[in-house]
Amino acid sequence: MALLSDIKSWDTILTRDEMNEIDKIVSRPRWQFGATSHPAAPHKKFWKMDVKGTAMFDTIIPEKIEILAPFKFEILDYYVNGHTRGLDGYMHTDDADYTFLVFCNPVWDLVWGGKTIFVQDDGRFDAVFPKPGSAVLFPSNMLHYAEDVTREFYSIRVTAAYKLKKVEDTDAEPTDI
Repeated sequence: MALLSDIKSWDTILTRDEMNEIDKIVSRPRWQFGATSHPAAPHKKFWKMDVKGTAMFDTIIPEKIEILAPFKFEILDYYVNGHTRGLDGYMHTDDADYTFLVFCNPVWDLVWGGKTIFVQDDGRFDAVFPKPGSAVLFPSNMLHYAEDVTREFYSIRVTAAYKLKKVEDTDAEPTDI
């Protein structure tokens, strides 16, 4: 059973320049609508963008994950997903050992909602605010979903999701960049 205490988060892993570069990438007209988190909820669609082939997502962020994760890993998949008003996520688990999420919006206000909600098997829950440049690492078998953004938010909530296969433990504790 995945526990809330297994969630690791970092306030800032991206520089302002990196945030600006991500904003340029996700501002391109490459979004596709219709991605789903689970086959049981085909009506819960969201935006998705393939970012393979960009240095930011192919190299820079994975290098940061290597520093932060307390284990060696293989990246199984990665992409950017987006939620606009009315597109709250479906509670689901991921097909990996761990998931590393990076919150990519350069600005975020608390009144905009959009938290990532984690739910433990016993019903206890926690939430991570999508602070610009922050990140969270959690066991992929933990139930989670994206909270809807509020009507005060007029854009797209963007996260980069990395699905990780744990290869071996390291002696290092999670660190900061």
